[in-house]
Parts: sequence; structure tokens; C-alpha cells
Amino acid sequence: MRTRWTAVCSAIVLLGCDGTIGEGNLGGDGGTSAPRCGRSVCGATGELAAGTAFPRLTHAQWENSVRDLLRLEALPNLSGSFEPDTRISFFDNNSRALRVSTDLWDDYQGAAETLAAATTTDIVALARLLPSDLPGDPAERVRAVVRDVGRRAYRRSLSDAETDAHVAVFERGVTHFPEMNSFDAGVRMLLEVFLQSPHFLYRMEIGQGQSGDTVQLSDFEIASRLSYMLWNTMPDDALLTEAERGSLHTEDQVAAQAARLLDDPRGQAMLERFHSQLFNWDLYRDMSKDPTTFPLYYNEIGNDMYDEARRFVEHVILREQGDLSELLTAPYTFVNSELAAIYGLEGSFDESFSQASFDPMEHPQRGGLLTQLGFLASHGGLTGSVHRGVFINHRVLCTELPPPPDAIPPIPSDSGMTMTSRERIELHTGLGTCGASCHGTFINPVGFAFESFDGLGQYRTEEMGLPIDASAMFEFADGPVEFDGASEFNDAVAARVQTHDCYTKHWVEYALGRDTAGSDLDLIQTLGDGSLDGLSIKQLIIELVQSESFRVRNAEGS
Repeated sequence: MRTRWTAVCSAIVLLGCDGTIGEGNLGGDGGTSAPRCGRSVCGATGELAAGTAFPRLTHAQWENSVRDLLRLEALPNLSGSFEPDTRISFFDNNSRALRVSTDLWDDYQGAAETLAAATTTDIVALARLLPSDLPGDPAERVRAVVRDVGRRAYRRSLSDAETDAHVAVFERGVTHFPEMNSFDAGVRMLLEVFLQSPHFLYRMEIGQGQSGDTVQLSDFEIASRLSYMLWNTMPDDALLTEAERGSLHTEDQVAAQAARLLDDPRGQAMLERFHSQLFNWDLYRDMSKDPTTFPLYYNEIGNDMYDEARRFVEHVILREQGDLSELLTAPYTFVNSELAAIYGLEGSFDESFSQASFDPMEHPQRGGLLTQLGFLASHGGLTGSVHRGVFINHRVLCTELPPPPDAIPPIPSDSGMTMTSRERIELHTGLGTCGASCHGTFINPVGFAFESFDGLGQYRTEEMGLPIDASAMFEFADGPVEFDGASEFNDAVAARVQTHDCYTKHWVEYALGRDTAGSDLDLIQTLGDGSLDGLSIKQLIIELVQSESFRVRNAEGS
């Protein structure tokens, strides 16, 4: 084992790992450290984004890439035992968090050995991996395997020198696996190297020339950036072929491939992944309620709420070709019989999901993601309006809220007085209290818009026998707006350029896998203008990936 590991490690070093990959300017300023702000949102860092030319694959991307590289029928499900990925933002692909520790490197090594052994000792699995038209000449046969598997593993064509080096690795296989025939042993050795190579574990964005503060990415690098954004996995053969032809660097070329990838089921999965992370749908599945307080609560409700949100987002974006405003205000959702009962919807429903419309007379406060049961129930309870307000400020409006104080006193008891949740929160954090500047101005007004919904998301007109007050005034970036209830608030949110800038800022962060910066504001605001004018979310994604920002990287990344 030690001898083989030494051989593999030597091969990896010779094939391009210098021990510093991915440890470049990840924590530095990448320019000025103070955030620069635009008309309504700020970049997370200064003028230039801190970044890297070698972003590591997330564990989910690693799983998908291994499956596609080895042409497995299912995910290998090995990363569950890896040192966990850390998350420093709403999204799991921020390169600043994706380091490789000694423990994780050991995890990669063990997985590579397991996968290589499983593939080369299974005749069916080996046949799936290898090209079907291998030449008969033994030497050419080896070179064909190296070129084909290497092209997919490294997401680019191998140079002649790299091909020769990997052929030499292949030829060592019989020494390390004498119990196997020489060809299978060579493939096994080759796979161990491919799966531990930095060219597989990282997305290489070395580029092909610097201009000012940016480095132009190569066609292969654009292919990988596009595929990992839209599919969360390695490029398919069609995308690699376009890159090989040099046909993946103009706006139209990138847009055409992006449209193709979005129309694939893996593109549909990306829409779920982005929105589930942005709106934190995992909270739905972790939710628990007291059935005594909420008789309509049931054990699988969290999964159903997640499914409702997923179906709604996919319908708006893919079926309706809808925009952000529709996502926030559409007067329909997707329910089964149990969710329909919580909504108070009339009609024939069963255990399957179907689209249901909200009658504006019977359900005047319903419409869009923020009045769906999952969001409301996962941010419910006595302090629900606070949690709802903080969530929407952070994730929908990109409001820069100051951090909470270290010691937050609890909401006071009712002291024998009958009070609504709003009244108790206002007594604790409203105008005239020490929490007035943040809570009274930003957090509370937003949360109070949803006071008509209880801790399970059910509509109500009173609490504790007292009438509900869902009216407030919020200071948007372009000025104050008064509203009464969730419907008026959501309409106001959908009409603000601040909301659209915030949504496009999240897309830019997700697409580039890094914090946004001052240099991203022009792109964010251009996309925000388009979104406000009705640009569909699908077209917004295409315009983002065909932008110059997507086709270059910050030259300070290392």
C-alpha cells in the first residue's frame, strides 16, 4: 500500500500539483475591504472580489462528477464519510469555504482506491467506463483510454506530454496489482491517479491571458463553470466537444449551451438547489409542531411543504416562463389533500399534488413563495414576526442589518394581560425601546405584514380574541411604503428595484461561486433592471452566464 501511494503521489505531483493549489487569495480583500454599494444593494467585499483560480468541487459536485465520469447508474454515496463541507453564505459553493485539509485529502485517497477497485473488478462497470471503439494495437489502446477518460476527468483535452505521463502511470499498474491482468491493472492505477488529481478535484481556471483586472477563461474553463453552475457536475460530451472546437467563448455560443443545459432535468434540479438554499427549505423538513396546538399538523408535513415550494418554483420558471414578480405574487400553489386542508381550500384533493388557485375573495392574503405554508410555519411562534422579518430583509431585500446584541432579553410574559404576539413584540422592541432603530424600522414592519398567519401558516383574523393588525410601513431603498397585510406587502416588494437587485445579486454569487464585490454591481443592476421590467428568470440566468463577468475571473485570484 505504501509503495503504491508513493507512486500515485509522485504521479500527481508530476501531473501538476504543487501543494498550494486552492490556498491562494481566498481570505484576502481582493481589493478594498469595505463593501461598495450600488443604488440598493452592496457587494460583500470591496472593488474586486476575493477569489481563486482553483475552486474545489463541493461534495455534491464530487459525487455527481464521479457518477458521470465512471458512468455509474447511481451516486457512489461516499462523501457522507468525508470531512464535511462548510458553508459561509446562503450557498454551498462559495470557494472561500472549500479548502482541502489533511483529513479531506485522506478521504479523497480512500474513495479513489475504493472506486478504482470496484470499477476494474466488475466487467460491466469497466465496459461502461471504456470507449466502445478501442483500437486493437495494445499501445494505441492504452493511449485511447488515457485520452478518453482523461478528457472527461480533467474536463479538457490532455496534451501529448500529459498523455505520455499518464501512459507511464498505466504501465505501473501491473506492478501494484499483480493479481489482475495487465490492462485492468493499468486502468485501476490510472483511475486512482485521475480521482486524486487536482485537475479532477478542483475546477482549474488558469485562463488564457490577462487584461487589466481580469483573466479570460478558456473554452474548457467556461464549459466547466457553466456545467457546474447549471448541472452541478462535469460537462457532458457535447459541451466538451464545443469547447474543443473553440466554440464556447462568445455571448451567443455560451447562451446557446446554457439554454440546452437548462432544458435538461439537471437544469431543473439546479433551480430547486438554488431556491432551496436561498430560501432555506431544509428548515421545513426539520420542523416540528405540537399537534395539540395545531391539530392539522402531521409527521410528513415538512416534506410536503418542501415539495409544494419545489413544484411551485419549477412551474413558474419552466412552465410559465415567469419572472421574479410571479414568484413573489402568483395566486396559486401546489397541494395535496392535507396541505389543502391547512390552506382552507375547497375542492377535491388526494395524496397527489395538484395546482390550486387562491380566490382573491376567500384567500386575499395568499400568493407567492412568502405566503406558502413552509416559509410561514418554519418561521412561526411568538417571535415568528421577528424571524420572518429578519429572513425577508436578509434574503429577499438584501438589507444590511447590524448584528444582534450579545445578550437578548426574552419577550416579556403577558403579566396577566391579554395581548397579541405583535403587541408583546412591540412592547419589547418597538418604538421607544432600545430595539427601535433596527426592529422598529426594518425587522418588525416586514414581519407584521404576515401577522394574519399562525405558526402553521393558517390564516387568522384574530389572536387571543383580539383583532389581528397586519399594517405597517417599511423604508425601502427608494422610500417608505405603507401596506396592510401580506398581499399588499408582497406587491410592494415585487415592484421595488431593490428586490430585483437582491435576487440577481444572489444569482451572481451562486453562478460565480464567490462573494460579490463592487465590480459586480453593474451586472447586478443591469440584470435587476431587466427583472423589474419582466425578464423571465430563465432568460435572466442566460443573460448572466453570457456576461463578461461569467467568462472571466478576477486576476488577483491565485
